[in-house]
Amino acid sequence: MMTNPRILVGTGELAKYTSSITLGLKELGYEADSLVLPNRIHPFYKKTDYTFMDAEFLDGTTCMKDDNGGVTVQYGPKFFDFVDKYDIFIFVGGTSFLPRMVDVPMLKERGKTIICRQCGTEVRDAEMAKIFWSAHGRRYPYYKRDIETPKVRCSNHRDILSLGRYHPALANKLHNTRMAERYADAIVCAPPSQTVGIRPYFQSGPIINNREFVCNIPKRRTPIILHSPSSTLYKQTDRIIDALAQLKAEGLNFHLELLQDVPHEVVRAKLTEADILIDQISCGSGVLGYEGMASGCAVLSSYNGVESPMPRNRPVLNISFETLKDRIRQVVEDMDLRCGLAERGRDYIDMGIGSPASVGEYMMESLNRTGRYDADIYPTLYSMRAFIPEGETVPDYLNEQTLEIMQVHGVSPQADLQRLVREGLLPDDPTRLATVPRWDMGRLREEGSWVITGQKATYGMPDQTPDQISRHEFTKAKSSSVSESF
Repeated sequence: MMTNPRILVGTGELAKYTSSITLGLKELGYEADSLVLPNRIHPFYKKTDYTFMDAEFLDGTTCMKDDNGGVTVQYGPKFFDFVDKYDIFIFVGGTSFLPRMVDVPMLKERGKTIICRQCGTEVRDAEMAKIFWSAHGRRYPYYKRDIETPKVRCSNHRDILSLGRYHPALANKLHNTRMAERYADAIVCAPPSQTVGIRPYFQSGPIINNREFVCNIPKRRTPIILHSPSSTLYKQTDRIIDALAQLKAEGLNFHLELLQDVPHEVVRAKLTEADILIDQISCGSGVLGYEGMASGCAVLSSYNGVESPMPRNRPVLNISFETLKDRIRQVVEDMDLRCGLAERGRDYIDMGIGSPASVGEYMMESLNRTGRYDADIYPTLYSMRAFIPEGETVPDYLNEQTLEIMQVHGVSPQADLQRLVREGLLPDDPTRLATVPRWDMGRLREEGSWVITGQKATYGMPDQTPDQISRHEFTKAKSSSVSESF
């Protein structure tokens, strides 16, 4: 990798990733700037400072749809003056400078290094996610747009350009994923979201700046339980509230704080006051779970160490539909368990796992891990189970990209490429299909359904898994860090 590269992070914001990655790179000594385009500023983070929040350099740049179904870009006079100041671009959430990443091929032609940090909805296909989540005992919460958006038949790149980044069509999710897989030097994501991926990638988990959070472990006899869903559907808030109502009716004593659509600074303050955070029942544990650990909460979330393995061994109490009530009752009634889990969570954050600098360093190191067996996650779901939903189509250019990516990065020995041809998801080209390399599974490890990891997939804490957490493993909370509250 080049010495002293200049880095730009952007151009959208989700879960404060753009801000946090930029901060981490600066702490590591890199010259890094952040850019969030005006139409991509997240309402939860309006007070966040970015290096650039305007699009003046895009003046005169246009995307034009041609008669052959393609897209042509005419770049304005200021575009290259801005872009050529940077060596590395870290694009967040399926964004780049122009719509639908149409400028990414040009950036590679100019010798730029690209890391794509994919976040979730822009790449997660509902039908593929349902297969993955069900294999791990989770229920996939279909978004309203997944169900109600009319089916579309996309025949070319031009059709995709007319769709929004989060449109639920399979072709749309494939476009967001394949553009990164085809042109990025490294990809960072997680198995519950990367459901149509075929290229090995990296997983660093959420990012959190622990200096923004005040840790307090109240040790209340009647604890405050906080639930703060960014999406009530995705977090499956209805099930959480129903379980809490049942427990309240059964005589369990607690106070509930339910926060929705409030600024991030309000969430931070409430986390410091709370004893317990219930994050989500959906696959994995996100940024809010980390924020709860940093604030001294005992965190309950759907993390079993397998479905979304990294960072390793997060001290989160795993919950599911079946265990939700019992786990809540356990942490409410057992103060030693609750406080011990909270202390361990803060210790985990204080180790630097998930810190801006730690994640920034991990992302930069991914650029050096370019060997076929050096990645964290080796996706197999798409290559083995993908299909086109009824009423939809997948353009030929996406199938071509899929084959090109497979030829470079390989696939599982179990992948039936002829099945994908029959499904209309690969070109019928026997000569090229025969050149697709197969992974040496002896150098990889199958950790669970559709979760295969590389030998270097170790980021996190080398300790026991969350399902090994029990009340017997926690000692009484240290008096120096626990306040008595009633």
